[in-house]
Amino acid sequence: MTDADDSGDAEDVAKIAVCSDCEQDEEHDVLRSVERGRGVDLLVRCHACGNVHTLELRPPRSITVRLTLSEGAHSQRTEIEVDEDEMFEVGDGFDHGEGTWEVTRLETAGGLSLTTGDPSEIAMVWAVRADKVRVKLTFSEGEKSWSDTIICEPDEMFSCGSLFNHDGQRWKIRALHSGRGRKLTGKLPAGRIRRIFLHLPLTRTEVAEREQLVRGRWRGQEYPGREERMRDVYERNLREP
Repeated sequence: MTDADDSGDAEDVAKIAVCSDCEQDEEHDVLRSVERGRGVDLLVRCHACGNVHTLELRPPRSITVRLTLSEGAHSQRTEIEVDEDEMFEVGDGFDHGEGTWEVTRLETAGGLSLTTGDPSEIAMVWAVRADKVRVKLTFSEGEKSWSDTIICEPDEMFSCGSLFNHDGQRWKIRALHSGRGRKLTGKLPAGRIRRIFLHLPLTRTEVAEREQLVRGRWRGQEYPGREERMRDVYERNLREP
């Protein structure tokens, strides 16, 4: 048994409580507290009417809830202990392990989906990683292609045409796939990207050759298909006799 001055957290809990006489939430003074198992009994006095009564404070029972945590294409199942009075809601965020997760689905034992529910009626909580995302990459070099993945922040931006370093090699982003199709221009945050397509950037020699081909069309330089092009121009400009 302790005095009210030493009640600590118990006094904070009892500052606003339902008075057994007023039947309203009122401020109370803690007169004494007695530990009862894992909980505590508080003798309190209501500020409004002076009624002295006992508050029985007991910690909520723990319930085990199953989780399916998804991070990109990878999923894992685990279990957590929560208080029986804790509520789950689709869209809620929570910390677990080294990450932050967002609830995407609540499922009952019968397979029904809920938007909100308490642990006693939820058989499975589905959640996705919210602080990190896994982005798929496809690299192309000539006729060869291969895939890899990276982990990054959901709001990290990727732009078509920009350079990207991966495993010590520089690549150029050719396209971004959002799930609705490929984008050849523009940019997207990592959280909206399904896959990034990359190829090797042109070498200095290849850039010079390409520039020479473009200039050749206007300055008479040699380039593949030049003779066919000139013949076509000549024939289209002939005057009829």
